[in-house]
Amino acid sequence: MKAEIISVGSSLLKGLVENKNAAFIARELTSVGINVTQAVMIDNSKEKLLETIEKAEQQADVLVFTGGLGPDDDDIVKTTLSEHLDKPLVLDDDTQNRIITYHKNSDLIMPKNNQLQALTLLDSIPLVNVTGLALGMFYQSDTHTYILLPGPTDELKPMFTEKAWPLIIEHLLNGQVVSTKLVRLFGLTMAQAQRNLGDILVSDDTTFIEIFPAGLEIEVQITARGLDADEVHQLIAKAESEIEKSVAPYIIGYGDQNLPNIVRKLLKEKELKITGAESLTGGAFLSELSSLFEAGLFFDGGMVTYDESIKKEVLGVDEEVIETHGVVSAECAFEMAEKALEAFGADLAVSLTGAAGPSSLEGEIPGTVWIGVAVKEKSTFAKKFHFGYKRNQNREYSVWSAFNLIRQVLLDEEIESIIYKEKVKKDE
Repeated sequence: MKAEIISVGSSLLKGLVENKNAAFIARELTSVGINVTQAVMIDNSKEKLLETIEKAEQQADVLVFTGGLGPDDDDIVKTTLSEHLDKPLVLDDDTQNRIITYHKNSDLIMPKNNQLQALTLLDSIPLVNVTGLALGMFYQSDTHTYILLPGPTDELKPMFTEKAWPLIIEHLLNGQVVSTKLVRLFGLTMAQAQRNLGDILVSDDTTFIEIFPAGLEIEVQITARGLDADEVHQLIAKAESEIEKSVAPYIIGYGDQNLPNIVRKLLKEKELKITGAESLTGGAFLSELSSLFEAGLFFDGGMVTYDESIKKEVLGVDEEVIETHGVVSAECAFEMAEKALEAFGADLAVSLTGAAGPSSLEGEIPGTVWIGVAVKEKSTFAKKFHFGYKRNQNREYSVWSAFNLIRQVLLDEEIESIIYKEKVKKDE
């Protein structure tokens, strides 16, 4: 089965709005074996839209429209499709009442074309807009399926997930059981992930495995479909096992929660407090930490010690350590983590120090970073990282690497290539 995505709106073509909708829809459809052959962006032109619909019908079974469902004169998707299919538009009373009530309660002037948002093709299935006003629709002719969705992403996603997706499964996938699981990776590039997973990414009629970038992380999406839940569960488990064999060291979790949120959950479960002392990241780690839901349960404060003098005079890092080893060192990372742990009375502390770039620091090339971890009643350790020459990217990778170290500590996982403070002292 083939699909085409048609995104309507001059703001897309002017670069005023990024077309995130097409990427989202393509990912969802591809995950169940519906092949997206093309995604196009066009302006609010009736002639252009008619031309695009006619071409799409020649090469796709499913046409998904985004945008052009509002009350303005240039919102012409519904009326143009109605004309093209020779199918009248009818008023959805529930949506119309919602629109009238909304404008009464908000004291906003109701647009003269407000009914346009409440219209749907005769014999179509209305898609209720749970976060906005414009009604979507799911319509099937003898030859094609037409899915109309709003332009704003915060309206499109819930409408697609809650309203359109069940209809896609029922009408296009013949009511099969469909299940999806996300495996989250960190510490390797997309190219490395594709190489490591290799043949696992080849999909068949029942199991579909795709990889997607998710910020600094990678999501491996497993989708399976079958006649019953047990069959689908077995397909998911088999694919998950194969993925774990190929990229086990890089798996950080499962589901849609990223690294900071995975750490948040672990800290909350264990009732632990965390703090940090930052240098090259300039507060980025502490900012990410404090942005997490219920941050007050596990975070009281931390310290940004960007300048060497602040490390010594405010945080209390031993001046001899800096003079002997420099700030880009395991020894400095040890000190920063332990002093932060003591200062804020936390259960564990993280330190980040290094050369962000673009210049070298203390003879260390850009992207050289030490991350230290101090835990109550345990040995302090540090790990050295080499990222790259892009300054802000180095800072981002440093923050995420710090969260990953915390995750590993909280799960008692083995951490490779770390240096313990006691070992360094013994060697000295």
